[in-house]
Amino acid sequence: MSATLQSVLLACAMSWQQPAGLVAYRHAIDAYRDGGVLHQEPVVFGAEGLFMVSRVADPASGWAAADLAAAVMFHTDTALRLVKVSSQQDAATHVDAAAMLLRAALERDPARAAFARRWRSTVAALLHAAGARELATRIGPEAESKPQARARTAFALGLTEEIRAAVAGPLSGKPPKRSAPVTAEARRALLEAARHFQDAVARDPTDVEAALHLGRILIVAGREIDADRPLRLAAASPDRPVRYLAMLFLGAIAERQSRYADAEGQYRAAGEAFPWGQSAPLALSHVLMREGREPEARAAVARHFAGTGGRVVEPLWTYLADPETDPGPTLNLLRAEVWR
Repeated sequence: MSATLQSVLLACAMSWQQPAGLVAYRHAIDAYRDGGVLHQEPVVFGAEGLFMVSRVADPASGWAAADLAAAVMFHTDTALRLVKVSSQQDAATHVDAAAMLLRAALERDPARAAFARRWRSTVAALLHAAGARELATRIGPEAESKPQARARTAFALGLTEEIRAAVAGPLSGKPPKRSAPVTAEARRALLEAARHFQDAVARDPTDVEAALHLGRILIVAGREIDADRPLRLAAASPDRPVRYLAMLFLGAIAERQSRYADAEGQYRAAGEAFPWGQSAPLALSHVLMREGREPEARAAVARHFAGTGGRVVEPLWTYLADPETDPGPTLNLLRAEVWR
């Protein structure tokens, strides 16, 4: 962590309930959003700190949902580091702070439900893996209606089948630009996965993750026309990684059909939706090369890497990841979702 970020954290620790403490806390969260990395000893966060967080979580504080989500990840990272050094009591206050801030973020912006769901499953899994099972229970279950709960069950079943198909395929990663043979075993698993994802979307039309996975399976199955509707549903999602992948997949369809202008538009939109991914700028460069626009192709890649400051988190890396069993990559994606 930079000296500036470390100094504002120390200021927070010394004056949680003072106006200066709130200002320092805001500076710390802003630095975290700008890519600040926690390298030094984590700041111990007691009851006074939780009181300050309650003030930040209050709607009158003026903190936007994006700022609150960044604070969630700041406290999450601190808690996980404290757990590693066997400071579970100190970690507990940061977990409580993160949970409080997450509830506030959802109240300000209910569209962050997918982020909240990923956070709960990922952090609980990491705490369990670190031996802090009791601490994991402090996160609390997600509040879901019965249709939503059944949709998530259907999604989990679909993901299992999609993973099985990828193993039998191989079918992982971005949809190929040219048709590739799919093994009989993989095809059976894909059909089963599609059935579960269709069930999930039918039960919960807001389940954009299920729509995204359904669209990709339809692409792999050669049903690009049928894939358009669920992918466009996902592309309209406020969930940035989902929107990024949906646009990437729509771009792949357009490029495969030689609709290069449409592909270019989708790849550019994907990069704007989630600037930290590398597949979209590389795909954009490729389609520009195919159009004979080599200088623009090189500039697109150079501009991307110059603008991200070396921060790269690709949503494709977690496309087939289950947060409960593969929480590390999902934690990195959660961090990237609050960057700016």
